Amino acid sequence: MIIGLLQVEILIPGSNSLKDKRSVLKRILFHIRKNYNVSVAETGLNDKWRRAELSFIIINSLKDPIERTLRLIVSNLHENPDIEVLFDRIEFL
Repeated sequence: MIIGLLQVEILIPGSNSLKDKRSVLKRILFHIRKNYNVSVAETGLNDKWRRAELSFIIINSLKDPIERTLRLIVSNLHENPDIEVLFDRIEFL
């Protein structure tokens, strides 16, 4: 069994409050959960208005499907006009 971990730090330039941030994150997380079979959570920078750290986890017996899915998620995040991806890292455990 292989575990894939994607950690992403994003900037939310239009956010002026934690409420704005939560609204944007809620849409992103709903979309990711709906379209990809991954677990996702906000794992850092909880008190910052314009930044967030998100972690995505996927488990499979093969590395290639995990890597493909995580790269699709990164690509999807880069295409989102509401955010800017500052950092992304994929690890296999």
